[in-house]
Amino acid sequence: MWPLANRLRGARSRSGRGLLQVKLLVLAALWGASACDGGAVRLPTDGPRCEVGACCADADCGPGLCCGPGRQCVPCCRDNADCRAGQCCDVATTECRACGCSGDADCTAGTCCNEGSCGACGCAADADCRAGQCCAADGSCGACGCGGDADCRVGECCGADGTCGACGCRNDLDCRVGECCGADRSCGACACTGSADCTVGRCCHSDGRCGACGCTGNADCRAGECCGPDGVCGACPCTNDAQCNAGECCLGDGRCGACGCRSADDCMAGQCCGPDGSCGECPCTGDDACRVGQCCAEGRCGACPCRADGECRAGECCRSDGSCGGCPCRGDDECTAGQCCLADGSCGACPCSGNADCTVGSVCCGA
Repeated sequence: MWPLANRLRGARSRSGRGLLQVKLLVLAALWGASACDGGAVRLPTDGPRCEVGACCADADCGPGLCCGPGRQCVPCCRDNADCRAGQCCDVATTECRACGCSGDADCTAGTCCNEGSCGACGCAADADCRAGQCCAADGSCGACGCGGDADCRVGECCGADGTCGACGCRNDLDCRVGECCGADRSCGACACTGSADCTVGRCCHSDGRCGACGCTGNADCRAGECCGPDGVCGACPCTNDAQCNAGECCLGDGRCGACGCRSADDCMAGQCCGPDGSCGECPCTGDDACRVGQCCAEGRCGACPCRADGECRAGECCRSDGSCGGCPCRGDDECTAGQCCLADGSCGACPCSGNADCTVGSVCCGA
């Protein structure tokens, strides 16, 4: 550990530290060398710190400004006086918004007060709407609906949704031969009532459409095909390897495919049969099954975890997860200029007593 005089002298030589840093160093020296590993003294992490930005709190900003994200002063409001005419301050978000209304008199001409906000005026009758519009059930003006074809223009018909549009068919006679008039008043394929209404090889389904006939047993399928669980005829499932092509095996799902291994005897020398039926590297059962310098973890050989700093390269330390990496700091002298060594072994912002202790572009927060 440095002599106290040297630490004090070093503290005064650092720009922006001030008298508070000197006091903290005195306290650290009194706590003794047991505060950190290796006898080095580490500074406490609580207290004010220099933070990059222009503000720490709203009081650091001028009128109409608040301390926002990134510790930057941004426009905001504390009351209605901070907002422009016609706007009010939303205290919850500190943002200026349109003022709420308590009646139509609080809104501009042509707008009405709805649930505290000014907006389009609702209607109670068609007379409240412009010419050609009607008042809907939700109190809004819009296109008028129709109750029958007589409410529509010549050449248009009233649809099921109450709007006028192109006229559809009324019955099958309005459609071409082979077509039928559907519920949506459009001509299309006629619905079937039985398989006799369909072409040969097709069957009538419950939705009135002709399609492929389903099967209930192998007898419903062509020779060499079997009825699947989905009611569709197709290739029959295999039950043994003899039913597959040469070089293929019968898999568990009844399909023929590439043969997998059943044991290490089916694999090349030095390989093992995996749970997926493929040959590959044999799993290790201990460090002695790995090459020199490797260790067995989860059945695989790899780099051995470190147990002490001496097992790592020069300049590295052994971390809690067994990997080698950067060493934690044990004093401010191991950090870059303007940083201090924190309790977790990382270098970070140094304590401050005021903005004067911080570099340009930073402020002292927490003082």
